[in-house]
Amino acid sequence: MLTTMQLTFALMCIVASLSVVQSSTEKSGHKTKEDCLEELLTKELSNSYNYLQLSSKVGTTQGFAGFSSLYLKLSDDGVSKAHDLAKFLVLRQFDSLDLIDKSGIEIHSGIHNLANDIVFGSLEQAKLQNDQTLEKVHACHKLGDANVQDYLESNVLDYHIEIDKFLQDLKERLASTTDKELTKYMVDEELLNTYGDYRKEVFS
Repeated sequence: MLTTMQLTFALMCIVASLSVVQSSTEKSGHKTKEDCLEELLTKELSNSYNYLQLSSKVGTTQGFAGFSSLYLKLSDDGVSKAHDLAKFLVLRQFDSLDLIDKSGIEIHSGIHNLANDIVFGSLEQAKLQNDQTLEKVHACHKLGDANVQDYLESNVLDYHIEIDKFLQDLKERLASTTDKELTKYMVDEELLNTYGDYRKEVFS
């Protein structure tokens, strides 16, 4: 199993390889599959960074080890999804001058301005990120390229649908209870039992 650092290094190598790929045709004003996949890859990397920010918010400053580990796991998933998509782009020899979209990594300002309930606010931010990624996946799927559609259906779409359902379930559990503090700690313990303390892997 590759570590996050190894995946990130491998992704950087692929970025370097794609930077020398020359496009054989002029891109039209319409969004191409290359454009869309670049945006999706950039979104996955943005998610990874922003999940790290959420992990720090709820773990380092609030002491919720379970929620922190959840976001670290999602961050690792984001790097992995971006890495796999980069390999897909290279192996399929897409006409692409840039791997990362020109808009760059998006840092969500909402992460730095979470509501008074930081745990619930972090779930809202996490779900917002995943919703935006799902929108991008659907947009790329609608372009009609069979190879792209097959890749997205096999490697990306179901994952983000499951994450959406999972985050929504956590939000509803916290929102529907009368004892929110107790429920937060109970859910945090469940997450810690499920994912372990990911922070030990980061700081070991």
